[in-house]
Amino acid sequence: MLYVNQQPHTQVANTVAELAETLALPAQGIALVLNQQLLPRTVWAQTPLPDNADHHIEIFQLVAGG
Repeated sequence: MLYVNQQPHTQVANTVAELAETLALPAQGIALVLNQQLLPRTVWAQTPLPDNADHHIEIFQLVAGG
């Protein structure tokens, strides 16, 4: 099962990059944590999301301000 920000997610994606595209995540200003490990965007396309395991993804959007 796939969880995105603690909510069950039914979208099928083979990699983290496919999931990011499906979720329409912006190209910059996003931090993604997979199973409690921060993932650099450079490895998203090589990071699989197999169906036979639970995956917990947290998405953080950076916000500038004062």
